[in-house]
Amino acid sequence: MRLEDKNDHLNPKSYKEFFSTIAKECQVHEDLVEELVRFFYNEVRKNLEELEHTRILLPNLGTFTLRKGRLDRAIKRHKDMLGNIEKTTYTGYGNHLPVKAKLIKMEKAIKRVEQEITNKKKWKDETK
Repeated sequence: MRLEDKNDHLNPKSYKEFFSTIAKECQVHEDLVEELVRFFYNEVRKNLEELEHTRILLPNLGTFTLRKGRLDRAIKRHKDMLGNIEKTTYTGYGNHLPVKAKLIKMEKAIKRVEQEITNKKKWKDETK
């Protein structure tokens, strides 16, 4: 293997580069492949944003996990936003509601993540 071939292998590629090769391989139109990929990742993104689960397993892609540190920072940022929003006006109150709803979801998710961490620690201690 030449060095140039090895470097080509390591450079990240955009997912759009694969549409034509996948379309030829499956004998379908390139637009169909693009729509399928976009639909799939939109559904994955929606499930991740809903914060209903701490882990989402996707076959052949791996497990996507909520990160405790990122959730902590997002909760702090949303609490700061709530403090800055003026709630006495209709517009301010309208802006306040979605931020508060998202904050409640994040706080529930952080409790689930912490519960998962304590269960994992407890299991490790029991198996030792």
